[in-house]
Amino acid sequence: MKVIALTGSENTGKSHTINITYCFLLGNSYVQIPGHFRILGKPDFEDVFDILQKDGKKVGIIGMGDYIKGDGSLKKLLAEMQGHGCDFVICACRDNPKIEAAVRAYPSHIFVAKTPSTGRENDRIVNTKDAISLITHL
Repeated sequence: MKVIALTGSENTGKSHTINITYCFLLGNSYVQIPGHFRILGKPDFEDVFDILQKDGKKVGIIGMGDYIKGDGSLKKLLAEMQGHGCDFVICACRDNPKIEAAVRAYPSHIFVAKTPSTGRENDRIVNTKDAISLITHL
């Protein structure tokens, strides 16, 4: 399984970017595999967990990557994706050595740095460019 991790500090738009990526994939003929979709953590943040498929390729989406311990830890969520047979996982990953270690545990991984926004009016533009960048690694 290849892990594509969008890294950045807290409140930099990682979850929003993952959601844009998710929508792009759904708009590009990826379909949900029934039974996997759920919202992680606080519903207000809309951190999605889902598995999509296209041409036999399974892509997992994890919008939450801020926790080290517990059921919502990135380590556990990645293991769950691996258990479901995902070929790729696109996830958020807060800048934290212990959280990044969960990604590094997979030999095939890449970190993509979250582009900082210069203001609220630019958030959508920056997040969309980052989403396109994530998709190029599939």
